[in-house]
Amino acid sequence: MAVNSIAPTGVFAALRVRDYRIYWSTGLVSNIGSAMQGVALDWFVLTLTHSGTALGWVAGLQFAPVLLFGLWGGVIADRYDRRTLLLWTQTLYAVQALLLTVIVFSGHAALWLLYVLSFALGCVFTVENPARLSFVTELVGRALIPKAAGLNILSLNAARLIGPAIAGVLIGAIGTGWVFALNAVSFTAVLAGLLSIRPRTRETRAVARPPWTGAGAEGLRYVAARPELVGVFTIFGLVATFAVNFPTTLTLFAGRVFDVGSRGLGLMNTALAVGTVAGTVAATRGVSPRVRTVVVGALLFGGFEALAAVTPTYPAFLALLLPAGFTLMTLNTAVSAFVQSEVSDAMRGRVMAVYTVISMGGSPVGAPVIGWISQRAGVRWGLGVGAAAAVLAALGVALWLARRPRSAPAPAVSPVAAVSAVPPVPAVSPVAAASATPSVPPAPAAPPGSRSASASASAAAPTGRSPATGHQPSHEPSTGGTPHD
Repeated sequence: MAVNSIAPTGVFAALRVRDYRIYWSTGLVSNIGSAMQGVALDWFVLTLTHSGTALGWVAGLQFAPVLLFGLWGGVIADRYDRRTLLLWTQTLYAVQALLLTVIVFSGHAALWLLYVLSFALGCVFTVENPARLSFVTELVGRALIPKAAGLNILSLNAARLIGPAIAGVLIGAIGTGWVFALNAVSFTAVLAGLLSIRPRTRETRAVARPPWTGAGAEGLRYVAARPELVGVFTIFGLVATFAVNFPTTLTLFAGRVFDVGSRGLGLMNTALAVGTVAGTVAATRGVSPRVRTVVVGALLFGGFEALAAVTPTYPAFLALLLPAGFTLMTLNTAVSAFVQSEVSDAMRGRVMAVYTVISMGGSPVGAPVIGWISQRAGVRWGLGVGAAAAVLAALGVALWLARRPRSAPAPAVSPVAAVSAVPPVPAVSPVAAASATPSVPPAPAAPPGSRSASASASAAAPTGRSPATGHQPSHEPSTGGTPHD
């Protein structure tokens, strides 16, 4: 694959790179299929069991592998050829969708089997997501990382708008089984795209494999030795955990505060989604992947969320969701672009695994906490606490970094990693994305099952799914979702 020499100008500059253009376009098709499957799976489980608890278990089991094995997924992404890994993981995603199809059409669906398939989806996602996020850099080069990261998030958000709408129509017209089948077929687009991508030259892959023993911990040490990465991950993690719980908070506002019913809830999600798409495009156009951008993004997002928490009328609340979604995507894209721009290729997979764990790992903690606060103190307090977490995280990190010496010592990495490490390139244009994520119903941001190149959130490949949808993570500070990015 030829070295990219395209100047990073324009929102869609990364699409001028042939291999990335193929990767992104086929990934968009796959992400839409994943979003369709997420809705169909939720509906199928609900009609099968009439249990909200069962529905929660299906989603939770997709996220569990990220928490249990997330760092190992990054090690695998650094040890093996990422294009080959993506071919295998996308194939496994397709097999999972085919098994769901068979289960539905056979008429012998068992809840335990749905649990197993959900957990398996999460296991595949732990490897696929860091490999996908890292592979994008190989396709476009470091200068275009911010553009590609933004386009990845744009693909995810577009799929979250289109996929559920299509699924809603198809479930009623042809049934959930056919939706699963269509999702399985959509993976052929990604596989064909990956096969058509020209392998890169051996020189660009001259990175020694990290050892199995201690490689995951080395990724954590790599992050810990870089204060700016620690600060960005801290903000991103707290926002993803406490501030991006829209599936819970918006539902409660629709039912208990404004009494607007399901139609009003749909308008809320639409307003938030429109804001996120606009924010992604704007971020890709002109936001630089710097810590300052992340801090400002978190402050603005927390501010708009706080205003929404106290606004007295439904129209005003609806209007505030637009800038909230906009600033959330600015933050999310900035985090993804910054992380990918600052990491050496030798450590990229492991650092993106940390990114994935942070973007999705807090949801099982944050959602119950915000739900409990909303139940005990009121719905407005639940949304307000999330807003406060975003603002305080941004202010705390900004103060901490400001008091540190200007030049931080070089991080300690293994001799092998040090030899192949690539010095970071100065920030260049907009921001980036990633994988996901927590997600707005979506999500997913999004547990597992992604396809081509998201952010998370915040992070990364042109697409991804989330656990609940069997696609890139969607529980990333984006709009909510599952790991199938």
